[in-house]
Amino acid sequence: MKFGNLLKKELSQLLTKQAIFSMIFTCGLLVLLGQIMGNTMENIETSSDTVYVVVNDDTQFVKDMLDALPDYGTKATVVKADGGMDAAMDANDTNSLIVIPEGFTEKATNGEKTEVELYTRLSGTGLANMVEDSVGTGTTAIEDYLTDYVFHDRLDISEDDTKLANDPMMVVDFTMSNGRTAKIAPSTVSGLMMSLNAILPMAIFFLLMMASTMIMTAISTEKIDKTLETLLSSPVSRINVLFAKMLAAVIVALLNAVSMMVGMVFYMAGFIGNGAKDMAGELMASSEAADALASEAMSVPQALSELGMSLSGGMFLLIGLELFISLAIGLFAALIMGAMATDAQTQGTLALPVMFTTMIPFFVTMFTDVNNMPIPFRMIMYIVPFTHTYTALGNLLFGHQLAFWLGFAYQILFLAVIMYFAVKVFTSDLLFTMKLPVREAKKK
Repeated sequence: MKFGNLLKKELSQLLTKQAIFSMIFTCGLLVLLGQIMGNTMENIETSSDTVYVVVNDDTQFVKDMLDALPDYGTKATVVKADGGMDAAMDANDTNSLIVIPEGFTEKATNGEKTEVELYTRLSGTGLANMVEDSVGTGTTAIEDYLTDYVFHDRLDISEDDTKLANDPMMVVDFTMSNGRTAKIAPSTVSGLMMSLNAILPMAIFFLLMMASTMIMTAISTEKIDKTLETLLSSPVSRINVLFAKMLAAVIVALLNAVSMMVGMVFYMAGFIGNGAKDMAGELMASSEAADALASEAMSVPQALSELGMSLSGGMFLLIGLELFISLAIGLFAALIMGAMATDAQTQGTLALPVMFTTMIPFFVTMFTDVNNMPIPFRMIMYIVPFTHTYTALGNLLFGHQLAFWLGFAYQILFLAVIMYFAVKVFTSDLLFTMKLPVREAKKK
């Protein structure tokens, strides 16, 4: 039997109609959710430009204030609430109402602290509902108008001085890393790092779990069903059987990862949309000084280059090599564990070590930098070979070259050791005699 035929056989066992349907369904579901969230966020952005106001203080001052709100980014629509707040919200398709109480004008014109009533109706427990319930109140616009009124009309301060009083200081951001400095907000750089630190470990974790689970299932199922003996009795090298199973698992895992990542891209695009970009642009252009400052600030690629944090092709190649090594380690570990299975129950038990050794560093690296942990915990984390792949990007970006290369060398050594044991198991009778040591129940 040729290696190509072996690989085809393994792929046909792993890449079933159910597996293909699962890939398409997962991708399609994420795309659909992205579209739903995109439409919801679009509706929220549209509705947040208008606020609904119940006026119980019918004066010229309040009318002038509401007429001026478009200059503060909000349009006010006056509504009646004779039938109650719920009825008013239903009639205007909104979940929030502002009430201008009696005496509002008197307090504002007499220099007293005014108040407005904000009624918000909770519409559901979903994320979209919570976002919708928390935006579009318009109270900030009213507060800005009153601030200008106090400074400009009551205190007779010039318009320029009023703007200065509202925004008396600007913070010029500089970010430092690797002994270098760049004129850019740290939130901009950290936001990009957070995105990479969320996507890359997720892809690595998914690949490791998918590939190792598949190879373990393939080995343990054939051993339990007694079909492995038939396969190995055919005129074919056991090494070819071993690598055919592993290559098939890698191919199917990659297909699943691609389908999920494509769906995630559409989901995130729909969830974030262009509204966030527009909002960021409005915030950056909130004043002429801020606009000038933004023009002087570096772009993100320029800043990363200045900070020595450029994402070069060589960097991605090194990360890809570490991912490949981690994947190989996971596959060989799963093969050894699968060879110990004697039934479906022990198969599930044997999957736990591989699952936890990939899951624990995944969650730890998402919430903290391993290099900042106390030395005992850091050593424990770095004993797990998969940790070095999760931390590879951060180590390269922040100049921890020694930590990266030591981790790379450790992974290669770990791979050589586990490969030796896997080949020894698969090319000897241990494949049929090795099993999970469990205590048998005493016979009565």
